[in-house]
Amino acid sequence: MLTKSDLMAWRQCPRMLWLHHHPPEPQTSASVPVDRRTLDGRLVGEYARRDVGEYLWPNTSGDPASDAATALAELTAAAMLPAVEMPMVRDGLYARADALLPEAAGYVLRETKASTFPLKPDKATPSSPDEHHLDDVAVQAWVLEGAGLPLARAELNLLDNQWRYPGAGDYRGLFRQLDVTDAVQQRMRAVPQWLRQARDVVDGDMPDVRMGNQCTHPHPCPYAALCQRLEPPGPEHPLSLLPDTAGKALARKLAAKGYTSLLEPRPGELVGAQAALYRRIQQAHRTGRPILAPGANTFMQRLTYPRYYFDFEGIDLPVPRWVGLRPYEQVPFQWSCHIERAPGVFEHRAFLDLSGHDPSEPCIEEMLHAIDVGDGGPILVYYATYERGRIVELAKRHPAFADRLKRLAARLVDLHPVVKEHFYHPAMKGSFSIKKVLPVIAPDLNYGELDEVQDGTGAQVAYLQSCFDAELTPRRKAELRRNLLAYCEQDTWAMVEIGYFLEGKGRPTELRPPSFQV
Repeated sequence: MLTKSDLMAWRQCPRMLWLHHHPPEPQTSASVPVDRRTLDGRLVGEYARRDVGEYLWPNTSGDPASDAATALAELTAAAMLPAVEMPMVRDGLYARADALLPEAAGYVLRETKASTFPLKPDKATPSSPDEHHLDDVAVQAWVLEGAGLPLARAELNLLDNQWRYPGAGDYRGLFRQLDVTDAVQQRMRAVPQWLRQARDVVDGDMPDVRMGNQCTHPHPCPYAALCQRLEPPGPEHPLSLLPDTAGKALARKLAAKGYTSLLEPRPGELVGAQAALYRRIQQAHRTGRPILAPGANTFMQRLTYPRYYFDFEGIDLPVPRWVGLRPYEQVPFQWSCHIERAPGVFEHRAFLDLSGHDPSEPCIEEMLHAIDVGDGGPILVYYATYERGRIVELAKRHPAFADRLKRLAARLVDLHPVVKEHFYHPAMKGSFSIKKVLPVIAPDLNYGELDEVQDGTGAQVAYLQSCFDAELTPRRKAELRRNLLAYCEQDTWAMVEIGYFLEGKGRPTELRPPSFQV
């Protein structure tokens, strides 16, 4: 028997479905990491059920066919009572409906997603929903039809990201429903063919599929590392090294001309607003040597002291817990700041709130205590858009601090474009993320050697577990706190390393504060 999840995996990539049923190694609950998507889905589903009112939640035993038959009998006996997590089976395909709401003409099939309601730029008119969401509902509707339950309407139940939490547990208006009946009915006709093709994949040999966009969309594939090992050897310097949207578009044009390696085009063919960057990347790969273009040291030398190397970590809850927030609005819960009072004179300050309460105001207060509003020293960040956005949002939510926060925002200095304009190393492989830049200038600082928190998503999962997991032990919470502090501190020390490198001052390793531990 296949499941709706199987069909959705097949729709994304046949090899993903095959590996689900032929895993390269046994999967246990301990070997499968908790991810943000799973946590968000559980939380959103819980709140969506509150809108249903009194409902039937059928019992399940683990036998899909038996569960579906029992649930159908329970639903029939319950007359006009809505049902949630309704198990259904048709032709060996198992699906569970998030909610079945009875109406005179049949049942409303309501599928809840931890996504926001799609709006056009006018913020008033709905735009088209995601294709994979429509496929998901179509599979359920087809199974529902086979169970003899008439479909009155198909809905996507999505978060309204224009809604703000008023407090006191009042979540009325959190969701908006999008009628997708017409699109779903068109797709339902294709489901039997999808099912046959998916069964052929499961019963056959592992599909030969090249890696591509399907490895990350609509969801990251858990088998990407395995598939990477199975990829046939490609050019040592692929066209995909060209960064950003414009670079990828140029790569497609060059591929259409027959090029496969970035070393093949003439420099004059690397055109566009970032032509100098593309040519620098090509030259570095051609020679095998890093390039540090003139001017970076001049930029850094113009910066005054004290210098504040600063980084936020934020959480974007799908269901807001704190007054005034929208779904998925970013709220900083942590920051790290290395302060260089004078050349080579460092101190480190940090903030982390794992109370589960709104961290915004204490975040602001500690930040204003660490960074002198009046000294005018530059606040160095990596990707200023994120830090500036958080500061601006904090100023809106807490107007008493607005003037001081706006003065801090005006002092942000972004190291990312400085690196991009002046430096490239072949080992960066077309990326200018801090996690690609740091290893080539400070090889001993490796994010992979940190404990479980090694990136922003890992930090968010650690935050959610620390604050909202009722079964978390004090020892485990202390461990997560240490991991969060170490990760964020590494981000700001990485900026110190990058700043010193750009300025031509060598490495500040011997100046690293004693609090820093990898």
